[in-house]
Amino acid sequence: MLVMRPIGLELADRLEDSIIRETYAPGEKLRELELCAVFGVSRSPLREALQILENRGLVERRPRFGARVTDMSVEVLDEISACRIPLEGTCSRLLAGRLDHVGIADALDAELSAMQQAHVSGDREAAFDANVRMTALLHENCGNSVLAKLLAQLDKPALRYRHRAYRIATGLVGDMIESNRSMISEIRAGRADGAEKVTMALVERAWVTTRSLFLTD
Repeated sequence: MLVMRPIGLELADRLEDSIIRETYAPGEKLRELELCAVFGVSRSPLREALQILENRGLVERRPRFGARVTDMSVEVLDEISACRIPLEGTCSRLLAGRLDHVGIADALDAELSAMQQAHVSGDREAAFDANVRMTALLHENCGNSVLAKLLAQLDKPALRYRHRAYRIATGLVGDMIESNRSMISEIRAGRADGAEKVTMALVERAWVTTRSLFLTD
């Protein structure tokens, strides 16, 4: 059965993708009339979408000033990463302990292969997309609804930093492929301690690399 999504939610997801890929730059003012024309919607669903994006931490709205894309900074990156490192580690630990951990590893491997193919062809956007799908699989299958919600909340603002790093940082994609391969191997083998340790190290390395981009700027 075809399920129609609310226009505001659909628009929020489309705007979110544009913000993550910096089509709309950090700090950029979001002008309602322009956005309505670009997306072919009225102001009502647009304002609903902006409210959703504000809740996701991607947009800021102030009376008389309107909406703008939330800024990116090393301070915010540090705060996000301090939360993500232990939570992502716990997620992998739970996955490795599941009865169907081998099947989950197979699904993760499929996305890792897509990431590898994109890397070989030099398509960083496709490599990023495959990694995002892999992350979603990890979170959706952890078996802990509270953890999944916490990770989903952190994931939205974190994706902006991850995309910039994938686009700019030399060698990051290759390093992430090898790190994810190690993580998947631990999950496949059902080694909870190993999966947690490898995942935490993976996220920490990505944080350090991404952090250096902001410090360089």
